[in-house]
Amino acid sequence: MEKISRSRLSDVVVERIKGMIQSGEYPPGKRLPSEKELAEAFGVSRMCIREALSVLAAARIIEVRHGEGSFVRKVDVSTYIPPVAASLLNFPEAALHLLEVRILLEAGAAELAAQRADDSSLQQMEEALDGYWHEVSMHGSGAGSDLKLHRAIARATQNDVLVELMDRIADLVAEGMTYTLGKNQGDPERVRQVADEHAAIVAAIRRGDAIAARTAMVEHLENVRRKLARLVAEGVAGPNGTQA
Repeated sequence: MEKISRSRLSDVVVERIKGMIQSGEYPPGKRLPSEKELAEAFGVSRMCIREALSVLAAARIIEVRHGEGSFVRKVDVSTYIPPVAASLLNFPEAALHLLEVRILLEAGAAELAAQRADDSSLQQMEEALDGYWHEVSMHGSGAGSDLKLHRAIARATQNDVLVELMDRIADLVAEGMTYTLGKNQGDPERVRQVADEHAAIVAAIRRGDAIAARTAMVEHLENVRRKLARLVAEGVAGPNGTQA
C-alpha cells in the first residue's frame, strides 16, 4: 500500500480502502487490517483511519464488529453505487446537484420522522449528535457521525423505500460530507453551527413538530449547499480533489 501525503488524509483513506475492496483485494466477508496496521501502511494517524472506517461503516461498505475488527459487508452487488456514479463527485457541479436531491428527500424524511420516530430511532439520533462532537474533539471532520444522523432520520420514517433510496446514495453522501465538513476543521464557529443545526432537527423530531423538522433540515442542507457553492466559485478543489 502506498503511503498518503498529510494534505489528503481521511477522505483519501476512504477512497483507497474502497479501491482495495472493489479490486477484490478485500472481498465481502474479509477482515480489514487493524487500525494500527492501516495507519502504518498509509502513513497517517490512527484517528484518521478511525474516521475513514466510520464513514465506510455509515455507508454500509464495511461492518465494524466490536472486539473483532472491521469486515467488508456481504451484500448483493446491486446495492453498491456503480463506480460511474461515484465518479460524479469529481465534478463540483454534480456535488451541488446531489445536495439538491438530498434537500428534496431529507426534508420529507425529517417531516415523516417527526410523526413516526420511536424511542430506538431517537436514541440513535442522540448517539450520532454525541458522536459528532467526539469526532471533532479528536480532530476529525465528524463526517461519520453526520451520516449516521441522517441515516437514523431516514430509518425513523419507517418507510422502506425512502430508507433504500438513502442507502443507495449513502456512498456519494459520505464523500460529500467528508469534503465539506473537512473544510470546517479549524473553524470552531462553523463546527458549532453544524452541531446546532443537527440538534435543532433532532429536537423538532423529538417533540413531533413535523413542520419545524422539515424547516430545520432544509435550513441545514441549504447552508451546506451555499458553502459548497462558495468553494466552487472560489476555485477550491472539489470533493475528490478536482479543481473547480
